[in-house]
Amino acid sequence: MKETYVEINLDNLENNVKSIKEKYSNYKYHIAVIKSDAYGHGRYIVNSLYNSGINYVAVSYIGEALEIRKYNKEISILCLQPVDLDEILLAIDNNITVIVHDINYLDLLLKEKFNSKLKIHLKIDSGMNRLGFKDKNEVKKAYELITSNDNFILEGIFTHFATIGVFDKHYDDQVNKFKEITSLIDLNEIPMVHLGSSVILLSHPKLDFCNAVRMGILLYGYNVSYSLSNNGLKNKLRNLRNRYYQKKYNISKTFSNVKIDLRPSMKMYTKIIQIKNVKMGEYIGYGAGFKAEKDIIIAVLPIGYSNGIGKKNNGRYVLINSKKYYMVGQMAMNMMTIEIDNSVKINDKVLILGDNITLGQMSRFNDWSISETLLNIGNSNRRIYIKGKNKIYEEDKN
Repeated sequence: MKETYVEINLDNLENNVKSIKEKYSNYKYHIAVIKSDAYGHGRYIVNSLYNSGINYVAVSYIGEALEIRKYNKEISILCLQPVDLDEILLAIDNNITVIVHDINYLDLLLKEKFNSKLKIHLKIDSGMNRLGFKDKNEVKKAYELITSNDNFILEGIFTHFATIGVFDKHYDDQVNKFKEITSLIDLNEIPMVHLGSSVILLSHPKLDFCNAVRMGILLYGYNVSYSLSNNGLKNKLRNLRNRYYQKKYNISKTFSNVKIDLRPSMKMYTKIIQIKNVKMGEYIGYGAGFKAEKDIIIAVLPIGYSNGIGKKNNGRYVLINSKKYYMVGQMAMNMMTIEIDNSVKINDKVLILGDNITLGQMSRFNDWSISETLLNIGNSNRRIYIKGKNKIYEEDKN
């Protein structure tokens, strides 16, 4: 329904890019990960990213890359998953970079005939055991085959980390593994070397051989830096445990409580479509799971789990005129009910996500990650883009 929508604040998005670039100016390339419809924010944001200083974006599939080209013809795009051979010409024609993740795929590429050059990034499997080369001799062979072929441009090389690496040794192990797997080639001869992600960027010093970094959740306004607190006995015990792990595994230097000016770019709103009185003893919602213990007033909202907010209650509340109102009854597919007071009126705007209703809270309602929550909400609703408090674009998801 039109009453329910997601608001994407482009000013906040641009602020986040500028804050990241200012704090991490020692990287030449800042790669915005805008896969899965930009974590639910929509591909329309690409020009805001580009104009704010992002000089590369990354997606999962070539279809996503082609959608981005509808908005921006200039920015470089990397597909993080292999592109089918029958779509390689599409990649070349639209200036889309592909990955080479094993020798067999490269052998197939070598048999293709191109009229223009294909940009390539080599994917290294440093320990996650997903895509990528694991053998240094195969990497050397791939490097030589690509750099000696006039149809190819070896533009980058990269890997991905399995953990944050603050209290475990996997980050350090993967960095060392990456160095080993690439030891037979000269990384200085490759224009882009990118290993990090948002959480790695915040948690670890820059690696001297890296000049690029990939960022996802950070761009959208969420500081995923590890939080360290000395307040309270529980936190002090947790800190002792963490220091023990760092000493036990000989973990390299890490950062916590990183300060950076980030502003969430997504909010979610709906409106009240009916207000009614419920008498003591009456039931609300499916399963008659909620029984009114007194006479109450409820409001019906045209929003449910089909809007990507999940089905659980768990003390869920909304904000109307900056005041909390709690959900009563069971969440339905397209409707939910809240207990209100006499100050609430029909058609009042209801805040579902944003301000004091944080993404972390929304995620905890459903035991989801914050990325999962953004994706579910952003991809399930009409998106309105604002700049300077004015609506400048609208995407209808109905």
